[in-house]
Amino acid sequence: MMNEMKLSLEADLCLTKDNSLFLSAKTLRLLENIIVYGSISKAAKASDITYKTAWAWIDKMNALTAKPLFQRISGGKGGGGTIVTAYAKELMCRYEEVNALHEKHLLSLSKAFDEIDNAIKDDFIFSRLKAEIIDMAEQDKKAILSLKLGSNEIISAQTPIDFLKIKNLKPGSYVSVLIESESVSVSKSDNKEISSRNRLNTHVKDIIVNGADVLLKLEISSGEMISAQITHKSYKDLKLKKEDALLAIFKAYSITVLDGETNS
Repeated sequence: MMNEMKLSLEADLCLTKDNSLFLSAKTLRLLENIIVYGSISKAAKASDITYKTAWAWIDKMNALTAKPLFQRISGGKGGGGTIVTAYAKELMCRYEEVNALHEKHLLSLSKAFDEIDNAIKDDFIFSRLKAEIIDMAEQDKKAILSLKLGSNEIISAQTPIDFLKIKNLKPGSYVSVLIESESVSVSKSDNKEISSRNRLNTHVKDIIVNGADVLLKLEISSGEMISAQITHKSYKDLKLKKEDALLAIFKAYSITVLDGETNS
């Protein structure tokens, strides 16, 4: 049975469901450390909790949500390990936004998590791309990276500053990036009102229809592909066909940065 994502905002900024703790400052720290280390055991140590406690929190969070917050990936050019999903990152970002304002706007901000899509996806599909770090900046205790793809397209990614320090990453370093298909939206025109930082010019190379969802295989340039998972309604509304030019749009925090040394 699907768990619906119905969260309430407490005065001390603990998110709960059915009187069970879902997200707090402590669990947020664990999520951030999983992003940094790509390892549950290392993240637990950095969060000053035991490995058993970390898994207890993870199991409880996963039991309360309809979508995965964590995903194990197999090894490859960018390495394997445990990553925090874009869905979890969206929850984390919203938590931090609310934390800055909750004392003044507690009642209105209780709706801040209502817009997150709760539909269950059976498959975890992501694109893995190689990129070079060409610039980095600090913003709100996070690192904003400018990454150059093989196509020379520039994208922006967000990652904890500690991740860069631990992995000794700097401009000129090469990394692998994971982009979840579900976090990529598409458009036939460049709508300037869309706030997402990343926009890639692509062409449709393949269309896979699977019930209510449609998976698009999009070519950025020769040899570079990105996937986008959209609804069947959007597919029909856009009247998509192979070789159509599309803008692939996704947010900086929906990218997971790997450096090839991540361990499970």
